[in-house]
Amino acid sequence: MSETLTPHLRLSMTLGEGLHWDPENQALYWVDIIGGQLHRLAPDSGHHTTVDQGEAITCVVRRTDGGLLAAMRSGIWLLDDTGHKQQQLVEAPEDTHDHRFNDGGTDPAGRFWIGTMNEAQSAADASLYCYDGQTLSPRLSDMTITNGLAFSPDGRWMYHTDTPTRIIRRHPFDADTGKLGAGETWVDLNRLDIEGYPDGAAVDAEGYYWTALFGGAAVARFDPAGTLVSHHPMSALQPTMPAFGGTDGRTLFVTTAREGMDEDTIAQWPDSGSLFSMQVDTPGRPAPAFKAAPANA
Repeated sequence: MSETLTPHLRLSMTLGEGLHWDPENQALYWVDIIGGQLHRLAPDSGHHTTVDQGEAITCVVRRTDGGLLAAMRSGIWLLDDTGHKQQQLVEAPEDTHDHRFNDGGTDPAGRFWIGTMNEAQSAADASLYCYDGQTLSPRLSDMTITNGLAFSPDGRWMYHTDTPTRIIRRHPFDADTGKLGAGETWVDLNRLDIEGYPDGAAVDAEGYYWTALFGGAAVARFDPAGTLVSHHPMSALQPTMPAFGGTDGRTLFVTTAREGMDEDTIAQWPDSGSLFSMQVDTPGRPAPAFKAAPANA
């Protein structure tokens, strides 16, 4: 396993985020939230495309019936196979002048979990929602920036963070019903000698949790007990989300951002806004495709 993340595709994204691996087409999707772009990369060929969405796009996942499901400032949308808008399914649940969707992904049953954020960070009034194809339901509230969503390989735990707190929490999870148990502090970065804020996350096949350390220029790996086991630096100050991909699941991809960085800081961290990668020993598993619940469920 390599210890350092290096640029895989040099870009100047304002806020790269939302990585999602498509195993069927061997393609990686991600977004530039502020730039309003959906990116697609076929790593084997290096073919890279973008689609402008006309608004902030924060997260995409595959659908079992083809195409993509996307969270945007205006709400949740169906996208076709090329990444273009088809239909809006749900309007954004909060005031879009100062709130938007943020981090999200699918649970083991294919439900779509998507959080919101208070863009001014002026109040803890954001929430984590679950969308089953019929209803968008709030599940956790009183947060500022929802992030770090991931599920343990056995489906028994859901991980989540409110980024400014620097605390990663976990909740008992029932994959059959989608119900959450009471949350508990799992990792408190305030008690560790580690810089940065927990942002997006991914879990590998052994149940180890990888989190991007926004402002910390690194990705950290924690074992299932919440112990820090490795720390992987990179030449971008603001990593935002890791995800596993590649034919064997052993490539860790990481998006980064240059939002809020002045010219001097960008000069110090010139790879900020690029897509990074490194090879790992333990593979990840592709997140399930979104599967809508029956209308009468």
